[in-house]
Amino acid sequence: MIDFSFRRTQGLEAGIDVARLSSMVGFISTSNVEAARRHGLVAAGTMAHSYIEAFPTEVEAFRAYAQDFPGRVTFLVDTYDTITGIKHAIATIKELGPTGRLGIRIDSGDLVALSRQARKMLDQAGLPHVRIVASGGLDEFSIDQLVRDGAKIDAFGVGTRMGVSADHPYLDTAYKLVCYEGRPVMKLSRGKVTAPGRKQVFRRLRPFGDLVGLHDEEVPPGRERLLEPVMIKGARQAARSGIAEANARFAADLEHLPAEAKEIHSPRPPLVRPTPALRAMTFETRRGLVARNRKAH
Repeated sequence: MIDFSFRRTQGLEAGIDVARLSSMVGFISTSNVEAARRHGLVAAGTMAHSYIEAFPTEVEAFRAYAQDFPGRVTFLVDTYDTITGIKHAIATIKELGPTGRLGIRIDSGDLVALSRQARKMLDQAGLPHVRIVASGGLDEFSIDQLVRDGAKIDAFGVGTRMGVSADHPYLDTAYKLVCYEGRPVMKLSRGKVTAPGRKQVFRRLRPFGDLVGLHDEEVPPGRERLLEPVMIKGARQAARSGIAEANARFAADLEHLPAEAKEIHSPRPPLVRPTPALRAMTFETRRGLVARNRKAH
């Protein structure tokens, strides 16, 4: 998986943030050079269609690109005709003999059929090491289907649908007050009821499950606290974790999730339950609010 989102994200910093976050969850590289420099990521990309169109012929474009980047060349083969483009890429590789990581990229058309044909042509040309990269409006659903259909694709460039959160164009969150001067408070609006008090999350790995409780509760047996203070009175409490550490933490958390929570289509999140202490505080806070407001009325 390669981050191709930079040209679609809403602003420069958003593009850098997407590159950083995508690397945490397993993306191997990014087309965002500044993000790669800032966060120590691998910068990777391919030529653009406009680059090829700027040359009199596709072969001349391929030749020029391979001469400029002999150690890491990925030829974009679908500007005019994909099969012809693959033939031109093969010819250029054989003519110039670039070393390092070589690939072709298909950005349109029937990716299953074209990738199978491309793999056959590359293998027959004695180039089994040349990778096939696919791009073009991909998301987790289309990638899942391509893999299930047996596409011969080694890497996927994902841009728009990750960088701009196509499935959730805005984050529906709000600030909710839960404690004021040591007094637990809550909201009772229909469909917007909140739980009072400062919280803590207690996780059990086997079987997987989370409890939401009060921040000063004892940790239940067999569980661990998830929430740790990051900032206290404006001072950071620990150094910011690096990409490798964040990626390892994500991989460990993902491994422990139940299978039904990791389904691409219709995932079912694990059930999160309140602790008895949180349930009791919620009950008492609700009862007190209702009684006081009735009395005031």
